[in-house]
Amino acid sequence: MPYFWSVGLFEQVSQVGTLKYPVVWALNMSKHGAIYVERDRCPVYTAIRVIDGRWKPMIVRRLGDGALGFGQLRRTMPGVTIKVLRQHLRQLEAEGVVTRSAEPRPTLRVRYQLTPHGRTLGPVFEALWAWGVVHLAHLEDARAKPSKSQDC
Repeated sequence: MPYFWSVGLFEQVSQVGTLKYPVVWALNMSKHGAIYVERDRCPVYTAIRVIDGRWKPMIVRRLGDGALGFGQLRRTMPGVTIKVLRQHLRQLEAEGVVTRSAEPRPTLRVRYQLTPHGRTLGPVFEALWAWGVVHLAHLEDARAKPSKSQDC
């Protein structure tokens, strides 16, 4: 028996205590660990968590022009599935970025729009856009210049 087993470092607890995920690692990786508490309180991680998602920036951009129905929104975003669009809209609604309103008609009509709080994301996306443009130019410059390690 290896030494670390005999000192109890890898005690097995349900699903977590496997050799791949020993208890020692599980304590550091749990939602109650200090790293997660720090991330939950960090404004940058909070902002990233709200806008993180393949389609969320595009949703916010489309709704920035005005309220849209679900079908209208989906048609402006080719490639997104109904399931993913619905999930992202629900997440944005839970974060207070988007509001959902249902109009009772012969057929239920649902419209989504940005909240006043959601509109404050405009400058955030503009800053990310500007940084992305600069970063893409930086990457193109790096590709154009030969690497010094290849000059041998």
